[in-house]
Amino acid sequence: MNSYCQTIIKGRITDEHRKPIPYTNVSVSATMDGTSADSLGYFKLSTTTKGKQLLQASALGFETLQYPLNMDTLSGVIHLKLKQSPGHLLAQIEITAGNMDANNDRILSHIKPVDLLSNASSQGDIIAAIQNLPGVQRNGGDQTGLFVRGGDASETIVLIDGIIVQNPFFSNVPGVGQRSRFNPFQLKGTSFSTGGYSARYGQALSSILDLQTTDLPEKTMLSAGINLSGFMLSGSKRMGDNALEVYGNYTNYGPYYCLSNTNYDFYSAPESTGISSRWISRTDRGLFKISLGYNNSNSGTTISNPNDVSSLLRFDLRNKNTIINGSYNYWFSNQVKLFIAAAVSNNNDHIKWADTTFTRADVRGQVRAELSWEAASKFKITTGTELAYYNYEQQFYIHQGKFSETQVSGYLEAEYKPFGWFAIKPGIRTEYSRLSGNENVAPRLSLAGKITSHSQLGLAGGIFYQSAPNLYLLQGYRPSQQKAVHYIVNYEWIAGNRSFRIEAFYKDYSKLVRESGTMYRPNPYRYDLGIVDNSGYGHAKGIDIFWRDKSSVKDFDYWITYSFIDTKRYYQNYPSLTTPDFVSKHNLNLIARYYPERLHTVFSIGYNYANGRAYYNPLATSFLQQKSPAYQNLSFKVSYLTNIRKMFAAWYVNIDNLTNYKNVLGYRYSADGHFKSPILPPQYRSIFFGVYLSISEFKKDEL
Repeated sequence: MNSYCQTIIKGRITDEHRKPIPYTNVSVSATMDGTSADSLGYFKLSTTTKGKQLLQASALGFETLQYPLNMDTLSGVIHLKLKQSPGHLLAQIEITAGNMDANNDRILSHIKPVDLLSNASSQGDIIAAIQNLPGVQRNGGDQTGLFVRGGDASETIVLIDGIIVQNPFFSNVPGVGQRSRFNPFQLKGTSFSTGGYSARYGQALSSILDLQTTDLPEKTMLSAGINLSGFMLSGSKRMGDNALEVYGNYTNYGPYYCLSNTNYDFYSAPESTGISSRWISRTDRGLFKISLGYNNSNSGTTISNPNDVSSLLRFDLRNKNTIINGSYNYWFSNQVKLFIAAAVSNNNDHIKWADTTFTRADVRGQVRAELSWEAASKFKITTGTELAYYNYEQQFYIHQGKFSETQVSGYLEAEYKPFGWFAIKPGIRTEYSRLSGNENVAPRLSLAGKITSHSQLGLAGGIFYQSAPNLYLLQGYRPSQQKAVHYIVNYEWIAGNRSFRIEAFYKDYSKLVRESGTMYRPNPYRYDLGIVDNSGYGHAKGIDIFWRDKSSVKDFDYWITYSFIDTKRYYQNYPSLTTPDFVSKHNLNLIARYYPERLHTVFSIGYNYANGRAYYNPLATSFLQQKSPAYQNLSFKVSYLTNIRKMFAAWYVNIDNLTNYKNVLGYRYSADGHFKSPILPPQYRSIFFGVYLSISEFKKDEL
């Protein structure tokens, strides 16, 4: 027992023949205390619980074990034996259609947050890392957001601990893609749905990305990072069952851009200052988290004039963003859990576009309450409600717009596993929008069936609704909710630290917002919208493939993803049904990582390919039929682990676009079609290096 009055549970997990079971999940029931066994089946778990408890152990291919313990008299190393599932089937069949979970529950199948971030093509950004997964478009650097299975950026929502983040990215600069605002070292899990997602969530026609933050840190620590664009300082103070975390960073790309060629004129290099803090508190049956984040950023960029691409304009952006987010988990018993979360955010943009002032401001508040009851080992039911309010105001030249919205929703979802080889999850969600006056009912259903001891087949589908884009709401239009119906079938195979997954989908769009009575103009800030209604429609269909191998070569891990999509839309100001200009039909990602212990070095390489996207040429005989060249990117990252006196250090170098391939992402044309300019990424090749310093050692797979 240590100074925090914790009990350390040490043990080993084997099968009935005393062979170790690697990567078994071990936890104290009805608490947040958990860990995973290592490759030899050994584990060490810290807990502050007292008295009689149940230790739960679960692993793929074995029955879940409930092992009684008395924390007050515990001593020595315990030995847990798991029984192989009947018929050699997986003990707990998992419903995976439409979902890719990056957490310890699916450690053999998919990828953890550190896996996403350690690859060379992520550049330390969780959203850029998600672009390596199947179903996601590789945008090349000119667009901001996640584009999933034919959906535009507005159709994907990002959540932190179950609450929607109103502004997950830094404020948009036309033609220059922005990074996300998240600190990757505060994330413990990532649940990414490319479609057919749970009834717990709504207001996303295509996808959700649910990020889960870390719980209590293991110990007090202090770390720092320095690179070409700035520095960060992070610290955590562990105080028994409580902890305080503080994180601060300053970023200025000026020195970096002085050493690196850019395709844009950054007359004022992007600069930002951020600070955040978190308080985490744990009780015997509860866990409370609250976080506060503030960011102040500014930049100045010369961009194309949206009304005349033959000329350039200065775009000066100043942004302030504040968010407060809190959550509370409480276990009434081993079977009943309450989850409550709330958040308030405020975002302000002040833009000087040439001589025109452009201001944007939004405020969002949201509350979620959820109760889950595990009535039996084979049956679980979850019910909850959400209340969200947000207000948006915008002033551009003489044009002013604003709106406020209140949305109320409720949901009920059950998961039933009547057999070891079959699981079904029906759900229903109701949503009410005050602004549009719509009340919708959205049923959802997903199921999975075991085929062999290492493979399963899954199905998922449902109805999904989403409000009209802000462009229309700001100008007083009140279209109905847009609608999409998802159909998904997938096959998954997992064995020996290898996994294969193939998934086919069809998405039917209806009630999309559409403008009529005006000519097409590729200007996202247009005000001549004509008649606006819900007559738009479209579809998306395709196939996603994922393969990962961690065992064929010692210390070597690689994965391959491929996506094919065929999609067309007749929406917004499109004059005909066509493939949107943000979609690439083929996307391929190759990721590899090599980490030999004796070299204290981690090597990572990534290759990304996306075939050309459509672009608008006013002189073309057909709409959005011309294609840009294919996008290609080869990236490389190396991290070296060493010590500087008493500090642990990790030096890293990241080279993006190693071959200096001249990517062209499309073209912009003047209104008469006689002048065009290429759409380029912010840089062709970038070389970035820095160092992380810590008084406690990093895990090598976090680098």
